[in-house]
Amino acid sequence: MARWTVERQEAAPAGPERVGGAGWTAAWLTGAVTLWAEGALALVVHFLTGLREEHYVAAGIPAYVGYLLAAVVAVVILGLAGLLGSAAAVLPVVQLSRWSARRTGRTDTVRWCLAVCGAFAAAVAVCAGVPTVLLGGGWTVLPLILVAAFLGLVPAALCTRAVTVLRRTGARFALAGVVFVCGLTLSAVVLVGGLAAYGTGLIQGYEPPRLTAAKLVGTWTDDHGGTLTLRADGTAVANGLDVHTAKAAYDGDRPEQCSGSGSWAQETSPSGAPQLGLGVSGCMEGISWQFGGTEEQPTLYYWIGDPDSLNQYTLRRGSPAP
Repeated sequence: MARWTVERQEAAPAGPERVGGAGWTAAWLTGAVTLWAEGALALVVHFLTGLREEHYVAAGIPAYVGYLLAAVVAVVILGLAGLLGSAAAVLPVVQLSRWSARRTGRTDTVRWCLAVCGAFAAAVAVCAGVPTVLLGGGWTVLPLILVAAFLGLVPAALCTRAVTVLRRTGARFALAGVVFVCGLTLSAVVLVGGLAAYGTGLIQGYEPPRLTAAKLVGTWTDDHGGTLTLRADGTAVANGLDVHTAKAAYDGDRPEQCSGSGSWAQETSPSGAPQLGLGVSGCMEGISWQFGGTEEQPTLYYWIGDPDSLNQYTLRRGSPAP
């Protein structure tokens, strides 16, 4: 009697179903959309935190049109960066996670994917951080790059991995749409919430320093040899200060030089903000000096031409007046 021998085969660990063609296209788009959403959120957070620092915002229709164009350009750049980043980093990480799990006889779980993201982020930190350190940068750049690469890669890798688990192509592309809507909504909520916090005073935005007459007395410099000395008796001495005119700034001409003596006094602008009134030998007439910087490091500045241009001539506090 013949005997049949049947060998028992161990079941291979289960893992995400293989995808191809349109499936990987959906995965690529999902990774790109996730990176775009991360970039948009980072820009919103950067904008909101910047409101606590010294900033200048132009007004008027031309400025608003410029802001709109800048927003459109930022969206396009983020989209292109997301497409490139998804192809160069996200898809390779997802593929590496699947391949390494299969080679080691493991299941391609979320935890395994996170481990691969960590290894990839470590490689990025070494490749980008070591040259920076050798060129004179601090060693702190290595952990910073590691954390930034890991936090930026993980959401995109997990969303892309979720696409490879889905079985229907339509559902895979739908996931990319869901990620886009969620990212856009989150950025909008953070933006509106942050502006509301500033508007209600929950978060204190930037305010120019309140410079008294005693704090104004001293020597101010433009870091290019020009100085302005304000004395306690109300007299002022200028040495090589730049006098920028709108026409000279537009034509690219060199500014005029102002040297001489005169007087100074605290004034109030039409908007109610304190400012410095200065008259030196007729060359500083009609120029309104405003206060900037911080209480510890104040500055004096005036606008060059139209304030919408955001061009300033700035003096920084130097030594006390004799």
